[in-house]
Amino acid sequence: MMTFFNTRAAADRPEPVRLAIRAAGLCCAVGYHLRAASCALRAHMDHFQESEFRSSNFDPIIVARLPDDIYGHERLQRWVSHAVRDCAQGMREPLSLLDPARTAVVVLAPDPTRTHTGDGFHAALVANALHQLRAAEDAEAVPSPDEDARIVTVIASGRAGLGDGLQQAMRLLGDQAVEQVLLIGVDSYLNAADMNAMLRAERLLVKGNSNGFLPGEAAAALLLTLATPEARGVFIEGIGHADEAGRPDGSVPSRAVGLTEALRAAFGQARVRPADLDFRLSDQNGEQFFARESANAVTRIMFGAQQLVHLTLADKIGEVGAATGVAMLAWLSHEMPQSDHSPGNLGVLHLANDGGDRCAVVIRHTGEN
Repeated sequence: MMTFFNTRAAADRPEPVRLAIRAAGLCCAVGYHLRAASCALRAHMDHFQESEFRSSNFDPIIVARLPDDIYGHERLQRWVSHAVRDCAQGMREPLSLLDPARTAVVVLAPDPTRTHTGDGFHAALVANALHQLRAAEDAEAVPSPDEDARIVTVIASGRAGLGDGLQQAMRLLGDQAVEQVLLIGVDSYLNAADMNAMLRAERLLVKGNSNGFLPGEAAAALLLTLATPEARGVFIEGIGHADEAGRPDGSVPSRAVGLTEALRAAFGQARVRPADLDFRLSDQNGEQFFARESANAVTRIMFGAQQLVHLTLADKIGEVGAATGVAMLAWLSHEMPQSDHSPGNLGVLHLANDGGDRCAVVIRHTGEN
C-alpha cells in the first residue's frame, strides 16, 4: 500500500528542533584527522592490510587499522585524543570543550554483547583523553580524570546508538543544561575477543566466507549546538528509531519493517519527502543480511522515485561499530559544503544493530556550497 506525505499535517506540526554541527573530528584507518580522511574517502582509498590475527585455517585476517604499535585501551584513548583535538581545531573557543559547565560529553560505545563495554571502560577512556587534552591546553589546569569522568555519559548501543546520542544531545541543549554537546563515537574490533567471536559466528570476510565484513577501528567527534532558524551550515533535522525482528544469524528473517519505520519517522520529523533526498549513506559492511534489508526498506520508501546515490564508509575504513554514525556525520559535515564534490544538500543516513535497533537521521546543508 502506498503512503503519501501529508503536507497539511506537516505544516501543523511545530518547527522541529535542529542540531547544528559546529565542528568535527575523525581518526580512522585512512587518516588521523578529518581533512586527510575526507581526501582519502573521496578517492575511494582504503588501508586494508594483513594482520597478526588468523582465521580457523591459519590465514591472516585482513583489517583496516592505523599504523601504531600501542595496543589495548591506550590505543583507543589515542584515537579519541586525535578526534577531539581535530574537532577542537575547528572551534572558535577550543578551551570551552573542556569546561563541564559549558560542554556535556556523550560517548557512543559498543553494545553490551561486545567486549570492554562494562565497568565504566569507555567513560574512563574518554575522561583520560580529555584530561590529557586539558593539561596540554591549560598548564594551570587542576581537574583529575575522576572529575572529568562525572561529565561523561556513555550510551552502549552499538551502531544504531547514534540516534540515542543525538536525542540525548537535544535534551541537554533543549533544557539549557549546557551550551554545547561533544558527541564521541569510539570502537575497535581489533582485539582477540571480538575477532574470535566474529570468526565463530562466521561474520568476518575471510578465505572461504564472502558474506562478512573487514574489522576496523576509529574514533570520531562532533560539536553540537541548537540551530537558529536563520543559521547556515550542516544540520541534523530528523531522527527516527524502530525495532526489527529479523536477526543476522537467520533465526528470524528480516522484512525491513524496522528500518522502514525508522526512515519514515526521520522524514516526518524533518518534514521532508523521500523524493527530495539527494543521497543516502548506509552502514553497509559487506554482510548480505544488512544489504538486503536496506535495499528493501529504501525501495519501499522511495515509491518508485529516482534512485538515490548510495554512499558507504565501511568499504574504506572497515567495520568500526559504535564509531560508525559519528564518523558518517563528521565526514558529511566536511563534504556537503564543498562546491566541487558535495554529495548534495539533503540526505539520510541509516544504521542497524545486530539486536534489532534501527536508526535513521536526516541531514541538511543550507548556505552556499
